Amino acid sequence: MSVHKHPLGTVAELDEQDIREFAERLEGDLVLPDSDEYEEARTVWNGLINKYPAVIARVENATDVAIAVQFAQDAGLELAIRGGAHNQTGSAVVNQGLVVDLSKMDGIQVDPEAKVARVEPGTRAEDVLAETQEHGLACPTGSAGSVGIPGSTLSGGIGWVRRKHGLGIDALRSVEIVTADGEVQTASPEQNEELFWAVRGGSGNFGVVTNFEFELYEIGPMVQALGIFYPYEMVDDAIATFQQVMSDAPEELTTIFLSGHVPNLPPMPDELAGTDAVGILGCYAGDPAEGEEAIAPLREIGEPLIDMSDMMPYEALHDLGTQMYPWGRKYTHRSVYVDELTEGIRNFIVEQTEAAPTPMAAVGVWPLGGNIGASPDAAYAWENKQYMITIEGNWEEFQNQPTLDWAAETERKLRRKGAEGAYAGFTGVEERNWENWTEQVYADSYDRLANVKAEYDPKNVFQQNVNVDPEDA
Repeated sequence: MSVHKHPLGTVAELDEQDIREFAERLEGDLVLPDSDEYEEARTVWNGLINKYPAVIARVENATDVAIAVQFAQDAGLELAIRGGAHNQTGSAVVNQGLVVDLSKMDGIQVDPEAKVARVEPGTRAEDVLAETQEHGLACPTGSAGSVGIPGSTLSGGIGWVRRKHGLGIDALRSVEIVTADGEVQTASPEQNEELFWAVRGGSGNFGVVTNFEFELYEIGPMVQALGIFYPYEMVDDAIATFQQVMSDAPEELTTIFLSGHVPNLPPMPDELAGTDAVGILGCYAGDPAEGEEAIAPLREIGEPLIDMSDMMPYEALHDLGTQMYPWGRKYTHRSVYVDELTEGIRNFIVEQTEAAPTPMAAVGVWPLGGNIGASPDAAYAWENKQYMITIEGNWEEFQNQPTLDWAAETERKLRRKGAEGAYAGFTGVEERNWENWTEQVYADSYDRLANVKAEYDPKNVFQQNVNVDPEDA
């Protein structure tokens, strides 16, 4: 028997012969705790996560995925799936378990005439956009270029064109997926319909998606972008104007309101970086002249600290998201949905921003509506909500608990003010929360999801996610 050591103590006892045979069956390769590559391979986006897997399988194809999934079950190892490694909970890595690392599966095929892209799961939003924007096309992705396609899409896929073109799941035409029994299946509106319903918003509960087929839309490559920061003393006027403008804004306009500070990014002047501020960021997915007119009221609230609004590459908006939330910083992001941005909620956002224990913390308001949920029935449960509010704990200080407590308290109090639900990508990082995240994320979809889970993953092999329990079927 082989015993691997790390700072947490014994990871697992794995038979060396079994490991050798496992490695020989893979076209990819294994990374073990004594490998020079191990430290890098176990690291994820959120610097708060520090886990030590027993073995990491860097797979090359769906067959490798099936072999790895079966090995984990035979060896009694917990299983984690690493796509973009961006999920803040650290679900891409697991202590003493097996990580299926999809990073080598990074193929992207674009058919510009059919407006379809076939995307492997080792890709990030920036990779897909680099290929599709050559043709002036894109599919909805997360709002930062660094987010992985699997985690973002299976949670819903809330991004910069959500009001015009919906979520990532609204553009999804089919998936190839390896289920817990090692079978490679296709799920689409015509094949395995219940499984296709479930993966669109049901997170990674049902298997490992090894190929995504997306519908593409004409976007960019240049778009009218909105990027303006006002002094924080203007927050009341800014959020009220923002709400008024977005209440009847054209569906082409997608925005985010940030109550926090000026990020330390180019082209921000050094003297502004870190200044308390309110920011309004956005994208107009349509005629640029109409876009300039649509964003004008949001640029005229008062004298800004900085106004970066201009025509820019659609990809640049995602680059901004990557820079604002860099790899290795500490994060805990929570979320709720509301139907209305009441005066009480607006005032509370201001209060909690001012109460944050770190200057990097922020509260975000994401207008929804438009064409979100326009696709056929999917498991994503909150398509009718008008706003998502995110509580963003971002910090680099040594002390973690104050920010964790602030984020949890802010979320709880928002629920007492009528907020409900949660987005699967923003559920904090704690192992145990006072609320049931599964209930908050899946809501009325849960019972149906449990039935699908019981059919495709009755032993709950895929549980490093907002988990659906097959025993609830």
